[in-house]
This record gives sequence, C-alpha cells and structure tokens, in this order.
Amino acid sequence: MTEIIRYCRGVLQRGIKESIKTLYWTGELKYGRMVGEDKSGNRYYENLEEVHGRHRWVEYFDRKNPEATNVPPEWHSWLHHISDKPGEDMLPFSPFYKREHFKNPTGTDGAYTPPNFLFNIEKAKEEINQEEKK
Repeated sequence: MTEIIRYCRGVLQRGIKESIKTLYWTGELKYGRMVGEDKSGNRYYENLEEVHGRHRWVEYFDRKNPEATNVPPEWHSWLHHISDKPGEDMLPFSPFYKREHFKNPTGTDGAYTPPNFLFNIEKAKEEINQEEKK
C-alpha cells in the first residue's frame, strides 16, 4: 500500500507525462525536494522518508546517456554524504588549484592514447606524412 502512495506522490509532484518518462528511463518513480541544479543541468533531489542510502539522488540532464562522471566534485560530496552542504554551498570553498569539471572523454575522439599505442591516430598521420616526403 505504501508503494502506491509513493507513486501517487511522485505523479502529483512531476505530472503524468514527466512521471512516465522518469519511470521509463530509470525504472523507478521517486519524489522529493529538489536541492539544486549544477552547471550541466543535472538536478539533485532528497527525500528523508526513503531508505537511508537511497534518499539522495541525481537526475541527469541527458537521460539517454547517464554518466556518473558528469557529477561535479561538490555535488559528489553531497550525494555520498561526505558533506551535508549541497553543491551550491560548496562553491565558495573551492581551492585555488581546482580546474573546471569536464566529461570523461573515454570512448570518444578526445580520449588519451599514448604515443607508442598501436591505434594512435596522430602517430599514424605523422608516419604517413613522413612516407609521403620520401
């Protein structure tokens, strides 16, 4: 019975269309207080009535490709209970050496490949240019 009430609260909070989308992409329908949003558009929620460990969650901006590396460090600390301050409150405490957060490029053209790697495209282009010069 409590599951039905939980689903009804989720539908009331989000609306029918958004609830169906969330249920389709995540497989569950949660409701809670929106704590904040980061630069990437990810939204962070909290519901203290949920089971501990599942009461904080993120809904990614890109629902089709959820990627854990899209969560910035300040929000990561809030999600994993390292800090009780949400990510927006952690921004003033950024160290001077902190770099801008970026998406993990693994599996894309921007991924790092060592210079002596067999499939290094840049090295292959250099070798082709050297052969053409000869």
